[in-house]
This record gives sequence, C-alpha cells and structure tokens, in this order.
Amino acid sequence: MELTGVTWIVTADARQARIFEERVRAGDVRELPDLRMAAAEREESHRHKVTVHNNGGSGRHGAGEHDPALETERRFMREVAEALEAGLRRKAYETLVLMAPPRALGLLRAELSPAVARAVEAADPHDRIHDHADAVREHLRDARARA
Repeated sequence: MELTGVTWIVTADARQARIFEERVRAGDVRELPDLRMAAAEREESHRHKVTVHNNGGSGRHGAGEHDPALETERRFMREVAEALEAGLRRKAYETLVLMAPPRALGLLRAELSPAVARAVEAADPHDRIHDHADAVREHLRDARARA
C-alpha cells in the first residue's frame, strides 16, 4: 500500500462540505479552507409541496411526491463531486476518504465520476462536518482500518 501521496478527506452533510488534506499517510491532517462548500439556500416559496385536490373523492394527493430537500441535497452533492473531479484532474490528491451521514454518503457516491470513485480508499458513514483536524485524523485511521 502506498505510504506517500496526498489523500483528501471529505466531510460533508446535506448543507456543507469541508476538505482536509493528509500529505503523508498517517501524518498530520489540515483543512483546506479554500475548498469549503455550502449549499445555496433556496427560496421558501420553492419549498412547499404541491398538492392536488380530487373532486371525485376525498383527500389530497401529492403531485409527483417531489422532495425539494432531497433534490437540493443531490444538487449539492453533485457540486462536491465536481470539485473532487477538478482536484483529481489537477493531481491535487491521489486517494480520497469520504465521511458523511449515510444518506449524504450515498448521494455523493452516486455523483462521483468513475475516476474519482476509483480514488476512494475508505468511507465513514457518520456526520463529521463539525470535527476539527485532529478528530478527522482519528476517524481517518479508523476508516482505513475498517476498509
């Protein structure tokens, strides 16, 4: 297994993402503040669910059961995946570790290009978005041990 080379560690949730860097395996981890990302806030008028009233019966029915929160999260994960793709093209990292709650992790994985997906060495299905660099380093070690 490669003991040198840069690893990016992505911590993300539905609203924000942070990228940390480990330049040497088992070395220090530092945040890359220029790569912090936040989901764009949507207007409140777009957050309501559309309903259809059925004159022939009782009750209301969802029109397509569209989940705006899920769509916002999916769009944000696409932006994160695009940033990871750009970093890989620049050769800013060789390997990648993903840390996010299960739903966000699944959405992020679904948006990764094949090249970025191949760079993923481990994943941690927990919310680590507020962790400091030392805690991320510990979670990184644990995720690698489980991989």
